[in-house]
Amino acid sequence: MKDLGEADIILNMKLLREEGNGGVTLVQSHYVEKVLSCFGYSDCVPTPTPYDPSVILRENHRISRDQLRYSQIIGSLMYLASTTRPDISFALSKLIRFVSNLGDSHWESTHCQI
Repeated sequence: MKDLGEADIILNMKLLREEGNGGVTLVQSHYVEKVLSCFGYSDCVPTPTPYDPSVILRENHRISRDQLRYSQIIGSLMYLASTTRPDISFALSKLIRFVSNLGDSHWESTHCQI
C-alpha cells in the first residue's frame, strides 16, 4: 500500500482546506467545467438563477429528440444537485419530467443552465 498524502479530489469534489480552523469546503467547479465541455456547452455564461419562469415546458407530441444524450445531461446535473449544487434542484425537476419524450423546447432549456 502506498501513501498518496492528503486527499485533494474525492468523487469529483475538490476539498479546499481552510487554514486555522481546520474546516473543509467542497467545490465542484472542475466537474461542472468537465460536464460543460463534454456536452458542448463550454461557451456558456453563468446565470444568477438556473430557472427561467417565462419558459413553459409542455409534453412533446412530435418526433422525440436524442433521449440518451438528454438523459446523460440530466444525470450529470442530478449528481451536482445532490452533492454541492442544491440550488439547481428546482430547475432540474422541471427538466426531468420530459426525459422519456423530449422535444426541441426541452433541449433549449438545458442550454447554459449550469
